Amino acid sequence: MFFSKRGKKREPKLPELYTEEEIKVLEAHICKHFGEFANVLHEIVSPDIHVDIAVIEPSEERNFYTMITMGMGAHRMNVPGELASHRLERAEAVICLPPDWDISAQDEKWYWPLRWLKILARLPIEHSTWLGWGHTVPNGEPFAENTNLCCMLLLSSDMEFGESSSSCEMPDGSRVVFYQMIPLYEDEMQFKIENNAEALLEQMPDSASVVVDIDRPSAFIS
Repeated sequence: MFFSKRGKKREPKLPELYTEEEIKVLEAHICKHFGEFANVLHEIVSPDIHVDIAVIEPSEERNFYTMITMGMGAHRMNVPGELASHRLERAEAVICLPPDWDISAQDEKWYWPLRWLKILARLPIEHSTWLGWGHTVPNGEPFAENTNLCCMLLLSSDMEFGESSSSCEMPDGSRVVFYQMIPLYEDEMQFKIENNAEALLEQMPDSASVVVDIDRPSAFIS
C-alpha cells in the first residue's frame, strides 16, 4: 500500500498487460512467422509491464535461436502525432543468437542480449517516448568483456522472417510491430547518427546477418 503526501491511501499501479485474446493472437503470429516455441523465459517481477521471452530453438531452416519479447506491446508508446496513421504505438523486440549461445547462463557475456530485450521493452515507459525503425540506443560501453559491440539498432523483422512477420493485427484494430535488434559498434552508431539508418545499411557488407556475431568486423574496417 502507498500513501500520498496528504496521507491518503493510494493503490499501487498495476502492470499493463495484454488481454487473453491478444495473447492468443500474438502467440499465433509468432508461431506462424518466427517458429514454434515450447520454452518461455518468464519474468518474476513485473512493475510496469510483464515481459516474457519466447525462445525459438535452432532448426534446419534457421540455425539460430530467435528470442522475442511478449509483453512490451501491452504498453502504447508515445508516438509523435504525425505518425499516428502508421499505428506504431505497440511493439515487440526480436534478437537472433548463434546456435551455440548459452541462453540459460547468467554471466554477462551470455546474458546481455536477454537483458537488452528487457531494457528496450521498458525504455518507452521509463522515458515516455517511443522506439521505431532505424532508432539506435547506446549502452555507453561494450555489452560485455568479450565484444566491442555497444549499441542497438532497430530494424524490421522482415529482413529474415518475411514482410508478413513485421506486424500483428490485434482484435481492437491496433497492431503490434516486431523490431529486429542489431548490435552495432561505436563507429557504426556515429555514422548512423550523422547520416541515417538507410545510409548505414548501404555500408554493411552483403554477408551481414541478423544473427549476433560478437566478433564481426565493423562496417568501416576493411
